Amino acid sequence: MKSHSITLKNTSLILLVIIIQFTTPLIGQTNLYSVKLLEAKLDSVIQSNMESRHIPGLAFIIVKDGKILLKKGYGYTSLGGNIKQVDPDSTIFRIGSVTKTFTTLALLQLADDKKIDLNKDVNTYLKSVKVPNTFKKPVTATHLLNHSAGFDELRGRVVYDEEEKIPLKQFLKDKLVRLREPGIVSSYSTFGIALAGLLVEDISGISLEAYMQENIWKPLHMDMTNMTLNKKNEDYASIGYEYRNGINVPMPWEFYHTYPASEINSTVTDMGNYIQMYLNLGKFKGKQVLSKKNALAMLKPQLAIHPKVESFCYGFYEEYAQGLRTVSHGGDMLGFSGYMALIPDKNMGIYVVNHHEGSRLRYIVLNTILNFFNPNPKEKFKYTRLKNDLSKFAGTYMWSTYCHTCENAWKPSPEQIKVNNDYTITVFGEKFYQVEPLLFKNDSGTRMLGFLENKKGKIIHMAFGASNMFEKID
Repeated sequence: MKSHSITLKNTSLILLVIIIQFTTPLIGQTNLYSVKLLEAKLDSVIQSNMESRHIPGLAFIIVKDGKILLKKGYGYTSLGGNIKQVDPDSTIFRIGSVTKTFTTLALLQLADDKKIDLNKDVNTYLKSVKVPNTFKKPVTATHLLNHSAGFDELRGRVVYDEEEKIPLKQFLKDKLVRLREPGIVSSYSTFGIALAGLLVEDISGISLEAYMQENIWKPLHMDMTNMTLNKKNEDYASIGYEYRNGINVPMPWEFYHTYPASEINSTVTDMGNYIQMYLNLGKFKGKQVLSKKNALAMLKPQLAIHPKVESFCYGFYEEYAQGLRTVSHGGDMLGFSGYMALIPDKNMGIYVVNHHEGSRLRYIVLNTILNFFNPNPKEKFKYTRLKNDLSKFAGTYMWSTYCHTCENAWKPSPEQIKVNNDYTITVFGEKFYQVEPLLFKNDSGTRMLGFLENKKGKIIHMAFGASNMFEKID
């Protein structure tokens, strides 16, 4: 009996050594036991949600303290006769609007090389098109990168046959419609980032994809990343799926005229390298891919409706989740949902991608991870409730990112702000109380709501986050 006990102990020791040998490179400063707990929690959350939401495939990566903490793939990249399992190292997913952060990085690299001044009129550098002089104040690269250029968000950006794609300079020629003076408010803009991509092409003299290949993907060892699939990598590309009428239906591949905003395809392992570069302030494997100054500019607030409301950074936007500040960007395309979050205070970054456009599963995965590292979030500030006349805030508001000048175009549903008798306002189904003249907070402390007024004291904008800007229309 004694010898049997010793054998079991020896076997356990051998198994532990094997686990440590294969897992130590992943764990950084987090102990092995914690990583296994996190993995088990994620396995449970992801598998149950994939089943209930009928999602074919998902992959994620967590980078912490300069190393890969954990990466995994679940489910399948394609269904039917050609079924394949998701592999975090080789499965290529579409990253959607996370592409905007790459275009931002490219333009900031040119600023590092003194080839563009971010605060000069972009018409100084543009060769292919010119921005109309609708307002006295010119549009600068800074306005493009913090989404405050004020362009209208026109429709008709996507086709399903690559041969139908319109060259960027041709597409943008008559589509830079200016709605508002630049630098006032950030309103999530595809056309601003598309113009930033054209700036990269006009200044560098090569296509945006060629520029990224040489100056971003190559130094970051992102060997599976591209805008255009080729024979080398097309077999690794996942099909997009949407759940319709009880089955997962394969979706057509989307091609964008505004490709600087939407077109990149990548693996989660490649995205892990991208995350590491930001967490190391522009450096990857000893090479400075972006200056420390501009890497910090991509991580710090650049423009917000109020200093205490989530802000746009360069390319990214702030979001608070589980009591932690994240510098993030989501991406949606037909058949795919993705999300990238940098958490500087934890020296950590996360990228998660799965099938189904607009899926909430990516946020469930993100919050599960953040809750693991910050299980008892506390409110940073305590606020006093003000008791003022709130009538000027009442009215109808509309999300600002839509086409204002298109005939019969889609418009977002209007949001009503109602003033209550207890010195609160109700919007988005919640009550908010005033803590500063133009700042409100909800009871749970999860949202800060800011307002902007004009010189006459009339409310003109509302926002509860960088990409959630609303115009007051009544």
